[in-house]
Amino acid sequence: MITTPPKIHIYAWPDRFLYLGPSAKTTSHRNHAATWLVARQGVLRVNLASGEVLEDEIIFVPSEVEFATEPVTALIAALYWEPESASFKRVAEHFDASRARAFKCPPGNLQDLEGLYSTTMTLAIADKLLASVFGLRIIDDHAISIADKRIVAALQFLREAPQAYESIDALADRVHLSSSRFAHLFKQMVGVPVRRYVLWQKMRRAFDLAMAGESLTSAALSAGFADSAHLSRTVRSIIGVAPEFLFRHRDRLVVHQ
Repeated sequence: MITTPPKIHIYAWPDRFLYLGPSAKTTSHRNHAATWLVARQGVLRVNLASGEVLEDEIIFVPSEVEFATEPVTALIAALYWEPESASFKRVAEHFDASRARAFKCPPGNLQDLEGLYSTTMTLAIADKLLASVFGLRIIDDHAISIADKRIVAALQFLREAPQAYESIDALADRVHLSSSRFAHLFKQMVGVPVRRYVLWQKMRRAFDLAMAGESLTSAALSAGFADSAHLSRTVRSIIGVAPEFLFRHRDRLVVHQ
């Protein structure tokens, strides 16, 4: 009996992206986003760098916490959510978002994730389904929730054109701050140094271009990486797998943007 390999779905919003598909063993990694991992069936296993092991159907890992995952036979959902976004902060009000944890009970209606496997699903409807999953009224606000408008301006610039980033000095000058003051405020308010955030946004930009049909080499250069090897190293350090895991079989990839 021949079985058809499952489709891989990727949803991309300005403040988050969602992967739906087969799981993989990941190397130890950490990223800027807060991460939710959900098993469609069965139990996930996440190994934290601290030595703690989390096992359950839903696991949350905060921003910049190092972890690795074990593969499972079921399809999974992996939601990467930028913690400075207003939508994430509304979700985080319902639990302690400062520590990794396994959810013994779904926070909302987990069954609504099933609808996200539709090839015709739109981002607007997907927002409503995710709101139901997390027990919220709506989560379609992609605004940056930081009080300092200068840091917000820097984040918006990096979201829109990470490949145009030149240096901390140039970015600080753009928002009328000294380099040292800018670096301090950025780390304090965003939670990561400027360079790590730039790599996160460059990776997202490369993914957007690859999902639009560009080769990984072309996407890497257009996103501001030195070459495809630099992109591959960055993706491994951020999400624990090589970018080829997503883009090797493009006929199986369904992109919702």
